[in-house]
Amino acid sequence: MHKGEMNHKLDEDSIREFLQMSAEEEMVPQSLQPACMKEWLKQQRDNGKEEPMGRRDINSNQDMTDNHKKPKKHIGWLYTTFAAAACLAVALFAAGKYMKSDTGSDTASDTLHSDMTDSDMAAESNQGEANEFKEGTTYASLYRSFDKYWTEQEERYKESYLESKTETAVDDAAADAAASDGTAGGTEYADDAADVFDKVSADVSDVETGESTEAGAGETAEEENYGKTNQQEETVEEADIIKNDGRYLYRVSGNKQNDYKQTVRIVDTEGGLKEVAQVGSFENVQDMYVWKDKLAVIEPGWATGSETGAETGGEDEIWESGYAYSKIYVYDISDRANPQEYHTFTVKGSYMSSRISEGYLYFFASCDTQRPQKEDDLRAYVPILDGKPVAEEKITFPGGSKAASYLVMASVDMEQPDKFTDTRALVTSADRFYVSPGNIYVADTQYISYEEEGQKSDSTTLYRYSYKDGKMRKEAKGTVKGTLRDDMAMNEYQGYLRLVTTVESQNITKIIDDISGEFLGYDDMEVRTTNSLYVLDADLTTVGRIEDLAEDESVYSARFMGNTGYFVTFRETDPLFSVDLSNPREPKILGELKISGFSEYLHFYADNLLLGIGMEADEETGITDCLKLSMFDISNPADVKEKSKLELKEYDYSEALYNYKAVLIDTKKNLFGFTMEDYEENKFVYTLFKFENGEFCKVMEIDCSDFERYRYGVRGTYIGERFFLLADNGLVEEYSLADGSKVAVLEP
Repeated sequence: MHKGEMNHKLDEDSIREFLQMSAEEEMVPQSLQPACMKEWLKQQRDNGKEEPMGRRDINSNQDMTDNHKKPKKHIGWLYTTFAAAACLAVALFAAGKYMKSDTGSDTASDTLHSDMTDSDMAAESNQGEANEFKEGTTYASLYRSFDKYWTEQEERYKESYLESKTETAVDDAAADAAASDGTAGGTEYADDAADVFDKVSADVSDVETGESTEAGAGETAEEENYGKTNQQEETVEEADIIKNDGRYLYRVSGNKQNDYKQTVRIVDTEGGLKEVAQVGSFENVQDMYVWKDKLAVIEPGWATGSETGAETGGEDEIWESGYAYSKIYVYDISDRANPQEYHTFTVKGSYMSSRISEGYLYFFASCDTQRPQKEDDLRAYVPILDGKPVAEEKITFPGGSKAASYLVMASVDMEQPDKFTDTRALVTSADRFYVSPGNIYVADTQYISYEEEGQKSDSTTLYRYSYKDGKMRKEAKGTVKGTLRDDMAMNEYQGYLRLVTTVESQNITKIIDDISGEFLGYDDMEVRTTNSLYVLDADLTTVGRIEDLAEDESVYSARFMGNTGYFVTFRETDPLFSVDLSNPREPKILGELKISGFSEYLHFYADNLLLGIGMEADEETGITDCLKLSMFDISNPADVKEKSKLELKEYDYSEALYNYKAVLIDTKKNLFGFTMEDYEENKFVYTLFKFENGEFCKVMEIDCSDFERYRYGVRGTYIGERFFLLADNGLVEEYSLADGSKVAVLEP
């Protein structure tokens, strides 16, 4: 997100809109649906069980800006009293998947391991663990497991619902509920969602397949002189919002015919700049691929079912329930000027990530569950792909798992993308992925739970699936202490998985009232933060480790190359660690370089160089100052040196800090670039650099501060000696890499 977008205020209407959006982003348990909540409120009022609670200031929410206005104390219509509170219940329901309750009950984010002790780690390394990771289950088993979670969550958020209301809101909501009792629509989730998904899936249509030619066959090295998506593994393709095939540029941009829609704009760069096609009309494109003569577009969506509530204040309020889904559109673009839709896939679940490896698209989504009206209504709690539930034998339910959501995995043959090649589902709340040229690694973060006394630490549960020719196979499961900073913190080499984690340990103690002796709960004492490096074999058993590194610091970036690993931790200074991994069972720290600031992104450059993109910071306080480039000499991993440093004092923010795909980089061409911003001065630029004669040099800098012209999401790429700047409104500008002059412009 562009930093300038965060500078806003919320008034009454925008708060209302925020709550509505929160409600629309989550599937709501049946007992939290409006009709049920109204009836429950009525019962609570009649039974005299409601207790007035103090008002909660919305400004206490740390996720919102300090400029937010307080809501009015009384708004005399149903939306604020009932709908807002119900939306809050939904927002809390969503938060419950990632947080612990005060009583220490597990939520959906908690799978097999909520915290780790040394004995836990030893047990986890045993081969017997594999017995708890069997592929195949039954829908009945899934239903029974999820039922416990649904019941627990419904009760918890009913309590949260009561606690969040003021006495006035309780009275008004109860009175309105009593007055409008029976007026809410009777459409239930299961039937509604099934109808909507049928409609979504019905939109999937095949078109006649055109003959696909292999673009790139016989190309010379000169013809391949163009910018590619920055990705973790050289042979594993990653999706992005721009693509470049050496002649045509592809950019997700606004649709000229409809400002609220998006399209993929195809621009021919031969003989100038010319738009040759706009592909599709989408609500929101998240990613795309160009593979040979196929274009794959990934669009997330929300399928809704509606219940019409009471009409108050002259407005008919709609409560929308439903679920997230994803679409994969595949187009034949052998004729770039006349793209043809080839096939569209539909997946129930929120899109998370994807890869293309050896001609197969591997797609990952997170699918939440919902209590159905009947147990045999599989659509509510089983992943659905192209209208069909994932088969029982392809669902993995790890032993002891308390998750109520799935990781859905699907593969598509890009040569003939007319059906799924394979589908798999894993009951987990995992949200990180690393795909090597043969394996898919899935990471599920397990935070510390407050259930019993003792020394505890957070952990990460790992799953490995092998893949070949589009077929995926469950292979192993393991656990390490700590949590991963990002996907780059994992790497596979010669059959071993190497990863670095930040470990937070706490001593959990019981709190007892001194007078009454009553148990009040648990508290965390002696919080300690360290960092670890682990090496795991093919069974995901830990065979090598280095622990207790850089106390009170956290991992900020990591990169592995062959038998050497590098990672950065930070608090006030930036220790860059180098690790010898030549013996996987005995990894050794080779060196530790301490410098000011930190590197958020590391990239291996030419001639034993390691590029770092990050922030400069005060060595005493750790307060960040400006963007910084560092070039490290790693010719001797035991004695790494900062060969050169460039402080970009005018700029304090860049998308490159958190999204490596936003970095255009070609080490053979000695060229890299990204956007930078000075938030206070409202200055926004795209800058290209090279590293020459031991120093960073600016190749060109393009001022993109004119928001009306460039909007947000500015990206760069190149073909030969031509550089192209692409904005998300469809603007394309061409520059000469030789002298920086503007050559051509294609207006939106």
